[in-house]
Amino acid sequence: MNQEYLRSLFTYKQGQLYWKSRPLEAFKKYSAYVMWNRRYALKPAGSPNKRGYIRIGIAKRYYMAHRLIWLYHRGWLPEALDHKNGNPGDNRMRNLRAATQKENRWNSHRRLPTTTNTKGVYKRPSGHYEAHICADFKRVHLGTFKRKKDAIRAVSKARKQLHREFARHR
Repeated sequence: MNQEYLRSLFTYKQGQLYWKSRPLEAFKKYSAYVMWNRRYALKPAGSPNKRGYIRIGIAKRYYMAHRLIWLYHRGWLPEALDHKNGNPGDNRMRNLRAATQKENRWNSHRRLPTTTNTKGVYKRPSGHYEAHICADFKRVHLGTFKRKKDAIRAVSKARKQLHREFARHR
């Protein structure tokens, strides 16, 4: 898969890839040519999966739309791509950035609901709040606090220092 091939298949508009019309030479039968162009040409490519990412099928393989869009514009693929706003369906170029797997995880939403609705802050049975952050695959204890907002402040400060522009607090 390369940039030239993608540009022959799609046009891009506002975060979405649209199928281009295909020439008759691309099909074995005239009926297949007519059917494909009526069904797909000039229509949005792909459909969302369970997690909200858009998947696009090309030549019996599925690709994530955000990766195809990056390749379409830049001509290369990074290790990982990050959606800055955390919305997996928002594939506008200004919302995508090259990242490592680690940086991509830093910008992820919390997976499970918590009592505090903040990543890394947990309420203990004693009524105190514990603050934790992950650094280099290790859980680092930041302290125990009487007030929830103090624990949130400690986690936010540590996350900003460690994760920089990839920091996400919820």
